[in-house]
Amino acid sequence: MMTEQPLALTQLWMKTVLTERGSLAEKLQTATQQHGLSIEEVVAAKRDLSAQTRLNIYASGYVARLLECMRADFPVLRRFTGESVFDAFAKAYIVTEPSHSPSLFDLGAGFPRFLEETKPANSEGIEELSALLDVPAEIARLERARTEVMRARGTEGDPSLTASFSPFEVFTSDLRVQATPCLRLLESKFSLVDFFDENQSQHPKQRPSFVAIGRADYHVHVKEIENWQFAFLRACESPVSAHVAARAAAEESGTEPSFVLAQLVLWLPVAVQFGFLIKEIPHGANRHHHNHE
Repeated sequence: MMTEQPLALTQLWMKTVLTERGSLAEKLQTATQQHGLSIEEVVAAKRDLSAQTRLNIYASGYVARLLECMRADFPVLRRFTGESVFDAFAKAYIVTEPSHSPSLFDLGAGFPRFLEETKPANSEGIEELSALLDVPAEIARLERARTEVMRARGTEGDPSLTASFSPFEVFTSDLRVQATPCLRLLESKFSLVDFFDENQSQHPKQRPSFVAIGRADYHVHVKEIENWQFAFLRACESPVSAHVAARAAAEESGTEPSFVLAQLVLWLPVAVQFGFLIKEIPHGANRHHHNHE
């Protein structure tokens, strides 16, 4: 029989039932062990529905709402796998890796890792099949990074972060640059950027790919870039001289520093336009109106 319980204890019991792994019976057993409450003490039977049936309906609705969020966060993966396969992946993730964050933004953070860890083994030993099994996790990684860029602190509305500069400043020794706060860099075994085009019907091509995701004027840019550009942006994680970053990029990509510097004349304005790079934030710049902590 249902009895009055302290609200905080009831909330903990419900959270355990909704987020613990296992079947509903297993979840209920765990909730009883942890909080000392049985289902009959928390949920009342009503309208010819048992307490367990009512709770099962609520739990199913909870999963359905989270599934809708997953569908919204991973539209490209959903298109690649098909609705039914995606839903199977997503439901398994929701049930076995329950989120403990109050924010729905955090829901899909572990989905790429989950897909990587649970992908079928290639028992046939066929290289092409093995590569194909890696595609869902790779797509999910890129989609998750794009979502993070949408939400991360950007340069919008802050003049100190959007100052323009002449590309020929590359040849001066005092030009210092840094990556934007929202920049994400990914290496992939597949060419995925074109696949993000809704009209793209071809499967992703298997080849090394370097991707930069930035945001400018609230518009997210997902671009495939060259190896030296990837290395240059990575060298700019903290404020750095453009010359120092160019030398680091040249060494990592196996090119000449002079080649990188020459290419930067053309590419730096593009990197700024896409929200990849900014000038070093001036020391002592007034930032108190743009605190995004």
